Amino acid sequence: MIEKNHKVPSWGAITLKPFVYTTPSMHTILISTLVFLVPQLVMLFLTKTYSSLLLVLFSVLGSLLAEVVYASIRRTFAFSWMVAVIQGVLVGMLVPSTYSFAAIFFITCGCMLLVKYVFGGFSKSWINPVAVTIIVCYLVGAAFFPDFLIFRTDLETKNAVLSLLRHGAMQINPIDRSVTAFLNANLFKFVGIRIPEGYVTLFWDSGAIIPAFRFNFITIVSSLFFFAFDMMDILIPAIYVLVYSLMVKFAPVSLFIGSKLYGDIFLALLTSGVLFSTLYILQWYGTVPLSFAGKIVYAVVAGVSSFLIIGYGTSSIGYVFMVVCMNLVSLLIGAVEQHGVNKNYRNNLIPRIQNYREANRI
Repeated sequence: MIEKNHKVPSWGAITLKPFVYTTPSMHTILISTLVFLVPQLVMLFLTKTYSSLLLVLFSVLGSLLAEVVYASIRRTFAFSWMVAVIQGVLVGMLVPSTYSFAAIFFITCGCMLLVKYVFGGFSKSWINPVAVTIIVCYLVGAAFFPDFLIFRTDLETKNAVLSLLRHGAMQINPIDRSVTAFLNANLFKFVGIRIPEGYVTLFWDSGAIIPAFRFNFITIVSSLFFFAFDMMDILIPAIYVLVYSLMVKFAPVSLFIGSKLYGDIFLALLTSGVLFSTLYILQWYGTVPLSFAGKIVYAVVAGVSSFLIIGYGTSSIGYVFMVVCMNLVSLLIGAVEQHGVNKNYRNNLIPRIQNYREANRI
């Protein structure tokens, strides 16, 4: 007998009740990525940074055109508008607001097509398509557009944030002084420290002409959601940030200029797009090792490479150069991983299979 209120599924209906997802699906991750990028765009609108919003629009259109052309020529159903939109938004967020709309459209379209045809499509490419596009944008922009150095700082100044303010590279937020005073009076005084003015501005809106460098607080909140809901592996970002921070804190500037000064961790993490790029670019699909040990090596090398390339922060393009370098390192790590798999197959699996066959014959 069937209970009166019991609903019988119609023929062809599919239910997921017997199954449990251990990790979110790719579709869920892509939608979440788009959702968490929206607050960044909203802040650009609220701060009236319309030029950056238009750059994002043209880079998205270029990325979508590349996806349409690729799917049409290959005659496949591999078209993914979400991936194309995410890549376009990331490109637009990582170029200066002074960039040419036409240039970013054609560069994004051309680079995305190049990466798809030469290096493989989504999740098959060993090189990061967004990083490649940004580098090409800067190579073109170096000849035709204004200087792209976003921050200049005097290394002889003990407080690098104050140096940025004095040089006019960063405008202090109106709420910075009041928030800093409140934190010093009610929180930091109990641990015997006092933070200077400027750090609140770096966390909330540094005013950089590269949008990805501005809203670090939103990026931090987004990363917490990503990691909390297992939408992203925290291993590589955590180790990378730790290694890079330790290098900034304890590796002296004397390695480069003969001074015994040390870096500012906050400045390094908040002025070069480190947090934004670590969340959205460093672990792009298909560009990181698969094994646990490989990921640890990848993260450590990335942290050291960031220090050697970005230094103590204030770099406008150093991070994407580091990412491309790490794509090459990932190939080497992948080759070692594959050698280990082949060795395990020859030494363990093949003998077991042979023993199993012999036992069945008996």
